[in-house]
Amino acid sequence: MSPTLSAHGVSVTPPAGFEGRVFRRPAFGEVSASAAEGPPAPPAEIPGVVVHVSTIALPRDVGDFASGAVDQLQVDDVLVVLFEYEAASVTEALFARTGIPRTVTAEDFSPTVMQRAIPGQAGCQFFFNEGGRAFCLYAVIGSYAQRVTLVAKVNAVLATVQIDPVAASTPTGKAPATAPSPSTSTSTSTSTTTGPVPTSTVPPPTSTSTP
Repeated sequence: MSPTLSAHGVSVTPPAGFEGRVFRRPAFGEVSASAAEGPPAPPAEIPGVVVHVSTIALPRDVGDFASGAVDQLQVDDVLVVLFEYEAASVTEALFARTGIPRTVTAEDFSPTVMQRAIPGQAGCQFFFNEGGRAFCLYAVIGSYAQRVTLVAKVNAVLATVQIDPVAASTPTGKAPATAPSPSTSTSTSTSTTTGPVPTSTVPPPTSTSTP
């Protein structure tokens, strides 16, 4: 396994052959600690943590839900995104599920659960709360036909994710009224300083109802 990546109250240990990043975008008007942290969040948005873990080398300037990287997945690749919303979202029905899914199944993946349809690929998404924090888990596999095999790679990532309670973490990002959408970001490094976070204008990964 790769070294554990930890920042902003979230940690993940990418399995062998994966790379990952844990980051938070600077708040509006806040100075970025490094060029890798990306552009600041829009005004009035409180940035939350974003996690990207994938079997591909993630481009530097991908979206928060991995747009710009998903189309690079080959048939044996997977990509996992964890996106945090503001703490107030925890009380919303969208985030009623408690605890990050530790095991997803082949049946959870569908070609319709994608920000943009890509032939052969499939995705899954779950909204949940943990430790007083609201998140979306979004995962994409490179081949729907090989979903039974690829789901094991996704679960290997999920098994290593740890989320600290809100009191021990930084403020979270602003949640939209509808399901969020996948964007992207890359890098195998993690920073404990302010990092990139999603924009509230990102559309939901799917136009269907949330799982």
